[in-house]
Amino acid sequence: MSRIYLKTPTIEELNYRQDWMKDPKTMSYNVGFDMDLKGYDKNTGTITKTKEEMIDWYNNWIGKEPDKYFAYIYDNSIEEPIGEVYYYLDDNVYSMGIVIQDKYRGKGYSYDALLELEKIAFEKNNINELSDIVPLNRIGAIKSFKKAGFIHTELEKIVLVFGKENIAKQLLITKDMYFNNKRR
Repeated sequence: MSRIYLKTPTIEELNYRQDWMKDPKTMSYNVGFDMDLKGYDKNTGTITKTKEEMIDWYNNWIGKEPDKYFAYIYDNSIEEPIGEVYYYLDDNVYSMGIVIQDKYRGKGYSYDALLELEKIAFEKNNINELSDIVPLNRIGAIKSFKKAGFIHTELEKIVLVFGKENIAKQLLITKDMYFNNKRR
């Protein structure tokens, strides 16, 4: 049995996500990117949203499977969520992401959560692939993705971080890859 599980939040539980997005330690991976996103602070990586904006986001995401999926990550022994996973259909590609709250990083939760997300995407929602574009300097994230069966593809893009160019490459797992090398 897995030590974690995924659960779609209720609208009353949006405060967890809202708090994480305002936490500079949790959002440190986001620092310096040139993003045109309302509420984004380039110097801290944080994103500030009003309660109304969070409700609009919720209504746009929750219950939209299979094209959108969002869930909190829970450790079986901790009552509050420790992070979040999601995917969404964007130009015929299912882009995904994972955020672990700062105080829970480095404990293997990303790997466990990726396995659970793969199970939902491929077994429950029957999508064909998941991918993320990850800067090459995010070594811990890349390690978790690869352990969970993702591979680097040839697709790369240049992302600007504080005006400097950084290479980010696509990490991808397909439904066939998942079923051919199922980890659970």
